Amino acid sequence: MMKIAVIGMGYVGLPLALLLAKKNYVIGYDINSDKIKQLKKNIDHTNEVKKKTFNAAKKIFFTNDPVYLKNADFFIIAVPTPIKKNKEPDLKLLKKATILVARNIKNQSVVILESTVYPGTTESICVPIIKKISKLNYINKDSLKNNTKGFYCGFCPERVNPGDKKHTIDKITKVISGSNKHAIIKIKNLYKNICKKIYISSSIKTAEAAKIIENTQRDINIALINELSKIFKLLKIDTREVIATAGTKWNFSKFFPGMVGGHCIGVDPYYLTYKSKNVGFKPNVILAGRKINDGMSNYILKNIIKIYKEKHIDLVKSKILFVGCSFKENVTDTRNSKSIELITKLRKLKTNVDILDQVINENKILDIKVFKSFKNLNQNYYDTIIFSVIHDKFKDTLKKNYKKYLKSDKNIIIDINSFLPKQSSDFRL
Repeated sequence: MMKIAVIGMGYVGLPLALLLAKKNYVIGYDINSDKIKQLKKNIDHTNEVKKKTFNAAKKIFFTNDPVYLKNADFFIIAVPTPIKKNKEPDLKLLKKATILVARNIKNQSVVILESTVYPGTTESICVPIIKKISKLNYINKDSLKNNTKGFYCGFCPERVNPGDKKHTIDKITKVISGSNKHAIIKIKNLYKNICKKIYISSSIKTAEAAKIIENTQRDINIALINELSKIFKLLKIDTREVIATAGTKWNFSKFFPGMVGGHCIGVDPYYLTYKSKNVGFKPNVILAGRKINDGMSNYILKNIIKIYKEKHIDLVKSKILFVGCSFKENVTDTRNSKSIELITKLRKLKTNVDILDQVINENKILDIKVFKSFKNLNQNYYDTIIFSVIHDKFKDTLKKNYKKYLKSDKNIIIDINSFLPKQSSDFRL
């Protein structure tokens, strides 16, 4: 029986480890001891994994002790790859995970990266670290014999979409790549039992590039719609109605305006632009898209201020109910949340903000109490309600109850993502 070590028990690593553990012995490793304690009780703080998935994983062992990683046949690295304040790649966690692997690897082990990186990272950053520490050779296309002493590598990008129960690992096409044909055979045999379809990329670098453009393309498409929404606002045209109309053409791709946060779409393009600059090419479109999307909270704030002035409501000390502050719908994760960014800007204007979010785990954000339901909110109290992130299972409750909590004489409704009918709000993208 194969021994598989999955490094990082987050959105990517946890569901992957549990699927693999149906038929293989799997070590689910994470440096966070509190998370490991929760996972041993079948508790997933992200709410991405159901109890039945835990129960089906008969051969999983969760740990934060690296001693259990020793001599695994496969090491799968699934750690976050964020960016620094200067928008450059932050590979600290990836390098730490690679060092951990290098200290526990054995001859013929396969090291797989699932984390998003710029093209060339696997073989230019991770492989040298493993070679130096393990003293093993890197088995690639120049060493074709499968009995060569050393280790294999592959890049098999994750395609997890947090909150999406339809496109799970077992239902999507899995892209794999390997350092030579023997590596590809080993990696394919690993994934074929848990993935619906396998696509073999021509090289590790190609697979890395494919992953990075998946989110970059989406970021640029949203940026285009965000820019169009600004134009249409000045022309007094509703963006959603334009998209619905244009969507009747067979080859029109529907994207919708909004704030782009989280740890994928708002981050990955910077990995590509960093590598692009390193090889002497300054990207224009990608960075322009990032600038537009990064500026959407400022654009929304300017419109909020404008509406306050038009309605003769004093913004200072006004009472605002902000609905939803995870980075997207139906997830608990608040990392790089543009909603929180907007809340921060509102507070700098001396407004009083309450947060309503029924899904996130935090009880406080920016020292603001997070209400989990309407029950503890005061009725006829708020000058403004800002609908930002609307979780599916609470949509009906929100629609039925929100008016009770607005002041009856003067009030403002900001509906960022068109949750309500057009006529029900003062502003929407």
